[in-house]
Amino acid sequence: MPGATSPSPQNLAPNGGVPTPSKPPRPVSYPSTPSPTTTDGPCPFLVAPQTLVKCGAAPNTPTWFKLDVTADHDLVIIQTSGTLYGMMPRLFAADGTELKCDVSADTYSNGPARCATDKAGSYTLRLYNYGSTTLPIVMSYLPVVSAQKCVAVGAADRSLGNPTIYRGTVPLGMAGDCYTTDFATGDVLRQLGPGLTWAVFDATGQEVCVPDTRTGTDCKLTGAAPYRVVVQYGSGPDRAYQLALSRLSRPEGCLVVEPQAYGSALDLTDTTRCRILRVPADGHYTFRGARDLSETGGTLYRSDLSPLCPSGECDLTAGDYLFTVPPGIYASPYAMVLRSATETRGCTAGRDDQIASGAPVETFESAGKDICRTLPTASGQALYVVNGTPGGNTPLYRVLDAAGADQCRGSATQSNYKVCRLTGAAPFRLTAEARGPLKYRLLVQRVGETAGCTPWGTAAYGAGSGLRTGLSGKPADGAQEVCFAVPADHPATELIGFRLSGPVYDAALHLVDPSGNEFCTSWGGSPATCRPPTGTPYTAVLTGTRLSEYTVVRRDATPSAACDLPASSGRLGAPSTGVTFESTVDAHCTTVDADRADLLQVSTHSAANPSNGVINMLDADGKALCTGWSTDCRATGSTRYLAVAAAPTLDAGQTPSKLDVWRLATAAGWAPECAAHPVSADGFDQRSGVLSDDNPLYCAVLEMKPGQKVDVTTATEGFVQRPRLTVNGRENWANGDTAYKCTQDDGTTGTNTVCTYSGTTTGHAVLMLTPGYAQLPLAYTLQGARPGTGTARSGVPQSVSPSVLPAGGLPEMTVHGTGLSLNTQFALNGATRACGSLEWRPVRVNADGTELVVRVNLQTACTGSDGTYDLVVTGVSYKDGVPSPGYLPKALKVIAG
Repeated sequence: MPGATSPSPQNLAPNGGVPTPSKPPRPVSYPSTPSPTTTDGPCPFLVAPQTLVKCGAAPNTPTWFKLDVTADHDLVIIQTSGTLYGMMPRLFAADGTELKCDVSADTYSNGPARCATDKAGSYTLRLYNYGSTTLPIVMSYLPVVSAQKCVAVGAADRSLGNPTIYRGTVPLGMAGDCYTTDFATGDVLRQLGPGLTWAVFDATGQEVCVPDTRTGTDCKLTGAAPYRVVVQYGSGPDRAYQLALSRLSRPEGCLVVEPQAYGSALDLTDTTRCRILRVPADGHYTFRGARDLSETGGTLYRSDLSPLCPSGECDLTAGDYLFTVPPGIYASPYAMVLRSATETRGCTAGRDDQIASGAPVETFESAGKDICRTLPTASGQALYVVNGTPGGNTPLYRVLDAAGADQCRGSATQSNYKVCRLTGAAPFRLTAEARGPLKYRLLVQRVGETAGCTPWGTAAYGAGSGLRTGLSGKPADGAQEVCFAVPADHPATELIGFRLSGPVYDAALHLVDPSGNEFCTSWGGSPATCRPPTGTPYTAVLTGTRLSEYTVVRRDATPSAACDLPASSGRLGAPSTGVTFESTVDAHCTTVDADRADLLQVSTHSAANPSNGVINMLDADGKALCTGWSTDCRATGSTRYLAVAAAPTLDAGQTPSKLDVWRLATAAGWAPECAAHPVSADGFDQRSGVLSDDNPLYCAVLEMKPGQKVDVTTATEGFVQRPRLTVNGRENWANGDTAYKCTQDDGTTGTNTVCTYSGTTTGHAVLMLTPGYAQLPLAYTLQGARPGTGTARSGVPQSVSPSVLPAGGLPEMTVHGTGLSLNTQFALNGATRACGSLEWRPVRVNADGTELVVRVNLQTACTGSDGTYDLVVTGVSYKDGVPSPGYLPKALKVIAG
């Protein structure tokens, strides 16, 4: 049986009345009372209610128990424990009629059974032991309506603010612990115990608050009072449980909270589970349960118990609202914060020039003691707000207008920087939530105010010292921002970037015009092309949680920019232009004049570093055509272009790269260097050459029908060299989402590129092989695949030589057969799944297609009994171990090297 002490009632709010703001005492639970007396030995016929019976059921015979029920309408819960092999309890009335019982299959295999009775009297319970030996059982019964051994839950015990906590244990075989209550019909009951199997019954024994009618642990009581609660068992050790019952409707024991001034010190020690939020006037309000270093969740209810304001803020009409913490046994201390959006009490004068005047690191005194600063900024202006300390603390803040409307806000996790445009009515207020005695720093700077901002001039293109390096400096101690001022005579288009001596991953350079419009941003130091408002000065702010020594650069990115490289002719076959980068803010540029119909491509490559440059290309109007980590950029439709190669990596010192500008077509047609190499999408013979810095491009022209594919293999001597093969058409030259889609279709070799044309008319395309990420010089051979699949495409391999190779290295192997080409596709599959397939690359093929030389990666090959590999042409069907066209079982054996 359970036991507990009740709280003292003197500070509880009267039923339905307004609770007082005093704090009720917290109940202290007593240990459970001992379990009822039990009986051992042969099973007795007469059993008292709520008494645990332990006895032995005789074999192969029924065992009978007499159960007395004193109420005219009752519900008898029968609990048994024992191996009765599916024999459910059966209950009979005095006249021998068997009662209909509901047996729950999810609790012991033999119960509990719930049997409704319609008259007082004695009933007979029948159990049957089909076994051949005496069976130990444990059983009891509980007449829900007439049970006498129930704990009374009174008005003081069901206080919503501080309910009594009952602790008990339901032994195995016990039908449950019973609680009587004084809840009325229509009351909403809240149950706080975790992991309980429990039920609520009305005066007739009907169960109410079944799971389908509950909202979590809350339930509106139906049926007739009085109500009883039965705990069948708990989830604790030895089936222990904790239970607390409170009334959510007509709440009692809740403290009253009225709107507070900023800076108010709150009581963080109170554990009352509910608050009455008294709203004096219609308006927008925020509320939260505050405690040091965290918050308590909870729900706000209207008088009809419908929830509202799940985010912790909303418009409220005047009146009282109920706030409760999430249901749970253990109460935690917290303070309730309630504040109107128009609250000005406790606000102090703030500044909007803190780049110059400074923003110190301050400390919140305690959780809930929020701050407010009244700002002098006029309506229509904008503010920079920088939030955070060197230690990373970022409080949740808001900028509010005179009517309490949000102008901007910052979260407590990602709010280092924000531009806040003030569109409401002055005066404006900056508020911040105190989550505990934490340090904070909030800097406010009026956009357009240049006091404290460093003048920022343009830098030249090139690498080296002087103006090319940009503007360098160091932020003030503890600062997470640096401000720069740019005069009105800036170029119409600019290229910006920055570097830091420390981490840059969360740093950014923000460019903002006087109206508060952030028109450009460089993230992590990456170059960005910007178009500031013409003839208007602007400011820029470098922000980051770990700012260090910095260099910022901005360069003229208009077609008339003074480039460090000579103008490009765009001629195919011209040598690449060499560039070097000594720091991550270096950049080089060249210009190229063109007719609007010309098709151009700008590319970069490197003989020493795959990260060979960031291309930015702009047209005569200053429009950025390509930006980002791309090695190629196509352009058409302008008469002049500016091509910029910016530093490629964070450690770009002394990285040599090459820049190419190619005019691939004019209004008259494809460039002669490409037109001289016509190829067919239905396959073409081998084309060999060498890509070098003096000649880094091979191009060919072809026509493609709608839906047609061209399949090309690029063979090189190296195993990992990957030049770039693309197909692009006149129809959509400058669009990144072209009608020509190219993918690698062979994961084993990685050398086949398939390009599909999705246009609706005949496509006029150019096939281009460029260095991509390969190092130069690079010898290559191209070959176009025949249409079809299986052996029709790949030919018929007949043998390999050598057929035995030592493990390790990248040896050459010759495949013999008919119809072989560089486009032949096959797999070398291991004898077991663990051995997988061997990687290989085509090297060369003879003219009649009878010998294909490949390079095989044996560095991780299996050896011994697992070292045999089958050759299987891609797309053929075969029977394991049986040679057939396109399938050579055990073609290669790998031995220990």
